[in-house]
Amino acid sequence: MNKGRVIYEDEAEPHFRLAYPSPALTVFIEYYFEVHQPATLSNPLYLNGLPNLSNLLCISLNPQKWLSINQKTGAIKTVHGSRLLGNLTDLHTSIYPGGVHEFYVKFKPAMLGNLFHFSNLEVENLNADLSSFTRLDELQDHLQTVPSFGERVRLMESVLLPKIQRVTIDHRQKIVQAALQKFEKPAINRTHLGLICRELGVSYPSLHRYFNETLGYSPKYCQKLLRFKHGLRLYKQHGSRCPFEEVGYTDFSHFLKDARQLTQRSPSEL
Repeated sequence: MNKGRVIYEDEAEPHFRLAYPSPALTVFIEYYFEVHQPATLSNPLYLNGLPNLSNLLCISLNPQKWLSINQKTGAIKTVHGSRLLGNLTDLHTSIYPGGVHEFYVKFKPAMLGNLFHFSNLEVENLNADLSSFTRLDELQDHLQTVPSFGERVRLMESVLLPKIQRVTIDHRQKIVQAALQKFEKPAINRTHLGLICRELGVSYPSLHRYFNETLGYSPKYCQKLLRFKHGLRLYKQHGSRCPFEEVGYTDFSHFLKDARQLTQRSPSEL
């Protein structure tokens, strides 16, 4: 069976489009992307979602169903309609057949919860009908009639901006987002958390508390997720002999251990 693969943001894919938010929305949104499979496609697209901290809005532009498989539990979910997709603690594989057309908004960790008033722990591995959280029927109908990805991005931003401007980001959330930005830089993952705390002007007990209150996870776990994402990319580019220490691993066996713990797979199966 096709085990799927991980796609990184800057990789060119024929049926995958990506755009970044305008400056006013960058505090909340990582990027927008779209999966559009031609109806004539004979082989489905298999994409792996690594364990992560992000929440997604998925707006369905076509009624075609697709599948989501939790690779840890084996649970298979048939997906259709607009969805809220929670942060992942397990590897998930999405199987998109011909005809699928989905528009996504990827929110920064905990930021979608600020809009809809939920915590990350409440939506772990969730794949739920979006109408359970908010009514966006009119927006969905409008997005379905817009002819291009760029225009859909602009329409979504015009809807989200007024909502986001009404949300207050407190001190804890600002510290957490600043720490996550540092974790996103591969070289930083070689840096001890104590040094990062000094750079942020916060003690480690306070940082640990802020992460748990904001995300529901410790800073070490969040750093581990982002370190693995960087390590997997390095592995895909250079194989097992690449310099894993550049992203915070002691050696390949250290990276392999994280792969097994986080995904129950070897890196070559991702």
